[in-house]
Amino acid sequence: MGCICSAQANQQSIKTKIVIIGLEQSGKTALFEYIKRGNFIETQPTDGYNVDFNNKDFLIFDLAGRTPNLWQHYYENADGIIFVIDSSNKENLQQVKEQLMKLNQDIEFLNIGVLIMFTKSDLEHINCKAFLDECGVLKNLEQEKAWQMCSSKTGEGIEEGIQKLMLLIKKQYTRPQNQQKV
Repeated sequence: MGCICSAQANQQSIKTKIVIIGLEQSGKTALFEYIKRGNFIETQPTDGYNVDFNNKDFLIFDLAGRTPNLWQHYYENADGIIFVIDSSNKENLQQVKEQLMKLNQDIEFLNIGVLIMFTKSDLEHINCKAFLDECGVLKNLEQEKAWQMCSSKTGEGIEEGIQKLMLLIKKQYTRPQNQQKV
């Protein structure tokens, strides 16, 4: 499951599109539900919701985590991407690394802010910074990127992550006109 969010990026009422993606069972829907409700609930796949989060109106749709080959179709018109990684699942790190590298290639020429959210920080988890360094995804200076640890059970890091992404998106709209995406 993944999500597409629509929000107001700044006070100029620019419609912002955010895609939330990640492998199956990475915590995308639990993250979304925490944003929506402010607490953890057991989740099922979702269809679409309007969410008010810190005075930003989000429209969120789930995308299947088992079909990453379809994700790229949502990038072209997106302003931001949240890539969700289950930081407690060490068995799928190679697959996560492959998808992160593919994401980097898919958005190479697009002006998209990327937030990498490591979920399940309340459990034993990987060294996230070392993992990102190994993947090399933070080295692409053409793309605006940030990362954040979070827990959908406790809410830790969720607001901070969303704020980081909104700052990345806002940067896109404050760049000189010739540097904005067409």
